Amino acid sequence: MRESIGSTFLYNIIILFIIVTFAFLSGILSYMKAFKANSRIVNAIEKYEGYNDSSVVEINNVLNSLGYKNGLANCPTRSGDVLEQIGTSNFQYCIYHYGPDNTDLTNKDYYGVLTYMYFDLPVVGTVKIPVYSKTEIIYRFNTD
Repeated sequence: MRESIGSTFLYNIIILFIIVTFAFLSGILSYMKAFKANSRIVNAIEKYEGYNDSSVVEINNVLNSLGYKNGLANCPTRSGDVLEQIGTSNFQYCIYHYGPDNTDLTNKDYYGVLTYMYFDLPVVGTVKIPVYSKTEIIYRFNTD
């Protein structure tokens, strides 16, 4: 009887280790996908010097190739500094515009990009964790 109780305890430890390992691996892969999508969106905005038609086409192509989650995003207001929300596309990301009207920048813009890590858990449901980054400052040479 003593051996059967000991092996049951050992099996529980092994099962717990496997569950924790796969949860950790799932979190890393989800973060990697969200961060890669965020980075590619920032690169497209910086490449085309702002959020315009050319950058939207590249963002949609990149997110299609990455397999990022489809659907419309509910863009949350950033703490006091939400200035303009752009990005009602087929993918769940938000782009915030910071320009001279709402910051102390003169003839300069920068953008904030918000993507999400997604976890579909059986009991809890879908869990979203935001990943936020900002672009470099983009200078406006033609300020009409």
